[in-house]
Amino acid sequence: MKKNFVEEMEKEVGRVKEYIPPIAILITADAGAGKFELARKLSRGLAIYLLSNDYVRNYYYQSLDNSDLNKNEEIQKKVADVNNERLDFLISHRISFVYDKNVYNMDSYEEIHKKLHNHSFKLFKIRIHSNDNYNIKAIRDRKMDYNREDISVIGDRAFYVGSFSEEAYWQLKQRREITLDDDWFDYVIHRSDNEKFDQDVEKVVDSIKMLMEN
Repeated sequence: MKKNFVEEMEKEVGRVKEYIPPIAILITADAGAGKFELARKLSRGLAIYLLSNDYVRNYYYQSLDNSDLNKNEEIQKKVADVNNERLDFLISHRISFVYDKNVYNMDSYEEIHKKLHNHSFKLFKIRIHSNDNYNIKAIRDRKMDYNREDISVIGDRAFYVGSFSEEAYWQLKQRREITLDDDWFDYVIHRSDNEKFDQDVEKVVDSIKMLMEN
């Protein structure tokens, strides 16, 4: 049975807190830095929808077998179409969300910003700084588990994250080089250790709440 992703969203969005104006949060980080972890913490802390760029993609790849690998290009187009439809749904219904998609340059930012422009969202931009050794280790230690979920998250709570090689990491970093200056962001978090990361995210959550509720 084909999954209806928007219908699935309709069942979840009633849990989202109403902010006036609604919130949209964009994240910038290298692979392995903890973008999805940050998105989950923001979804929990602010009661907003987590829209994961990986969720739809991994749903389709989960059902592939080796004979289907030549369908990669077709699946990528389908995933892009579904994710655009889901993003448009949240924006048109003015539902606050955090987008787990790497915004690494102005082109990737404008692609989303032009959708938000006419809907009066309050936009927050967050950067995670981390070193390559941390990122590569985090990616190497990942365990793909299609059944693992974070039930405290609103929206795309399935983990669906797989590991890949160090070579693939460097290729991805080069292909999606972050060219945005720190002073362009509303918040910058430096990833040193997990305890400090959690504390910094809590400060960001408290800051956004204060701005939106006062």
